[in-house]
Amino acid sequence: MKKSFRWRVFISFGLFIALFMMLVSGVILYISPPGRVANWTDWRMLGLTKTGWRNQHLIFGFAFILLSLFHLFLVNWKAFLCYLKTKTAEGVKRPLELIAILLLSSLFGVGTYYGFEPFSAVIEFGNRMSSSWESQEKRAPRPHTELMTLIELSQQSDMGGDPEALKAKLEKSGLKVNSSKETLAEIAEANGMAAEKVYELLVPAEKGSSKLSGKGFGQKTLQQIADEAGVSATSLQLALRQKGIEAKTDTPLKTIVEENGLEMRELRQLLETMITR
Repeated sequence: MKKSFRWRVFISFGLFIALFMMLVSGVILYISPPGRVANWTDWRMLGLTKTGWRNQHLIFGFAFILLSLFHLFLVNWKAFLCYLKTKTAEGVKRPLELIAILLLSSLFGVGTYYGFEPFSAVIEFGNRMSSSWESQEKRAPRPHTELMTLIELSQQSDMGGDPEALKAKLEKSGLKVNSSKETLAEIAEANGMAAEKVYELLVPAEKGSSKLSGKGFGQKTLQQIADEAGVSATSLQLALRQKGIEAKTDTPLKTIVEENGLEMRELRQLLETMITR
């Protein structure tokens, strides 16, 4: 005898898979590098880019919502109404539990908004995990350089002003480029490489600027600045101390500025001088 299709089983398995994918993608997005780093270096985890994981999280989130609605309205509608009616009556008779969950939910929302502990600790841990990738990966010379077309890139002061020349340079290096209107990200994807590598073909490393990157500068620690510049963090710390500036190697530059009554541009200039000396 042919068995009928069991919607309850189908939806239950679907909810589990959707929840599992939301959990995995959520954790990966929580610890992933900032978009400016992920997009520039073609960062991947388990074969997917950050955008890929964000898309997975979004689609399975929608799937979870749809399956939940099906589960509610097609499978358990009568049971749900009966349960809701019973529990609503109990909630009125026992307001303590209802008030408690409403207060707890409000605490989560308000605590997250104002950055109270332990909510701020959870957020800060994620930010530290995300920022830690920046000391290991190179950063774009300008914010979101990967989204610039060859035309836009050629208009930068150090790129010569001729987009066709940039296109020819990439083609000479063996890359396929359809138009100077393509972005670095599109060229990189078409050739199976990171946008960073495409840019390196246009601007050799020795032509790079010795200036410290401005994007996210205040969030970096002295150790990260030293690692990127290839110098000792202790030497920078001692050099700053000679200037009357106390700084720990694991403290964000923003905090160093606040604790020493400086402006960020002053600290940046000091560090650039120390690094290029």
